[in-house]
Amino acid sequence: MRFVSHAKNFTLRATLPVVVLLLAAVNLSTHRVAAAPPPQLPMNGGSAFLGQWCAEGDPTKPCSISANGPFFSITNEQGSTSSGHLQGMNSNVLVAEQWQFVQGTLSGDGSRINWSNGTFWAKCNNGGGGGGGGGHRRPNLQGTWYRDGNHSLGCSISQRGNNLTFTNEQGQTAQGKFLGNKNVTANWGGTTINGTLTKNGGQINWDNGTMWSR
Repeated sequence: MRFVSHAKNFTLRATLPVVVLLLAAVNLSTHRVAAAPPPQLPMNGGSAFLGQWCAEGDPTKPCSISANGPFFSITNEQGSTSSGHLQGMNSNVLVAEQWQFVQGTLSGDGSRINWSNGTFWAKCNNGGGGGGGGGHRRPNLQGTWYRDGNHSLGCSISQRGNNLTFTNEQGQTAQGKFLGNKNVTANWGGTTINGTLTKNGGQINWDNGTMWSR
């Protein structure tokens, strides 16, 4: 009887390490299976920021935004780089963390990013395409403007290639076009007024003495 008892005790002692090893192997396998999937870009809006951009719409000032897992890598025209993230999973606002958390708001058509420091980036058009007289090299003037910087005197510009449509603070419209990267012209009911772009395309000084700014 003693011999049998010792044998059983030896069997239990010998089996215990094997059980521990098996449990450890199962636990390791479980951890491997439960590993988190690789991070992905946020849904709805994140991919619209990706690609090549031109600071102030100028093709000589290339910028870029690329994906880095759930985050973004943003490079400006000076080669400075910042990580970035969306302000909310479905947001059209990108926050550049190393640039004092400046925020870029994507336009509805995805062609422009308006930064909270007063600058903007426009999508670079690297394709050919003749027609617009090299219009893809022009600054992006599309959007709301203000006469003499007065926000109660809202104006607007619609841009299509080299052609422009101006609407003044009284709702009157004029057709115009670029005369170069820094000059525009507008025909207001038979009266032609030319404008010069300053402040990186953020201001138009008209030759009638008025000014539009963003």
